[in-house]
Order: sequence, then C-alpha cells, then structure tokens
Amino acid sequence: MLLDDGILELYTLQNVADNGRMPVYKLVLSDKAYYGERTVGYNRLYAAKGVNQQIDKLIRIWRNDTVEVNFYVILEDKKQYRVDAVQHLLDDDGLKVTDLTLSRLEKFYDVAENEDGDSSG
Repeated sequence: MLLDDGILELYTLQNVADNGRMPVYKLVLSDKAYYGERTVGYNRLYAAKGVNQQIDKLIRIWRNDTVEVNFYVILEDKKQYRVDAVQHLLDDDGLKVTDLTLSRLEKFYDVAENEDGDSSG
C-alpha cells in the first residue's frame, strides 16, 4: 500500500472567541498524516446520493483512532474538506489503516495559529 499522494492536515472546528463574545469558529490543527487517494466506488456514490450527500474524495491514512466524523482536512492543494465517514480497516497486507470519506467545503474556515505562531492552512 502506498500513501504517497501527499501530507494532509487534520483539524477540529473550535470556537476561539473570548468568553462572552460572539462565537468565532476556526480550524485548530489536530494531526498530520501521509495519505493515498482511493477510488470512490459506485456503491458509495449511490448511497451518498440517496441521503443527499456529495462525496468528493476517498483517502487512506495509517490507522488513526482519534479522527472522527466532522473533523476537517486540508490537503496540499489548500482545499478544505469535511470528514463525512471514518472506516478503520485492515488493508490487503493486513496493515491497520483508516479510510476517510471527504466532501469539499464551499466556504472555507480560517485556520487558527498554532503554538509556533503560524497557521498551517
């Protein structure tokens, strides 16, 4: 299995406003991972259309038990995606992997600065 399509960044969406202020939601970096793009099969596409969802990408990373639905992903092309499904699997070689079903965001969120003072997205 090759995970050579690039490095993705996993984010959570958090309210970064001070207490008592209007909410300000930004993406906060949670993790980084190498990924490989997968083919979105007809069954997955058909099931998504049945519940009025759009699937834009299917990617595979090494097993990550912390990633959940409604995490956010930024790929190297700087496009933002929402994680709509998480599947923990064994690949053909018996290695632990996680498949993430992604839908592209129409409106991007701002990325919060990390401890180093720079924003990754």
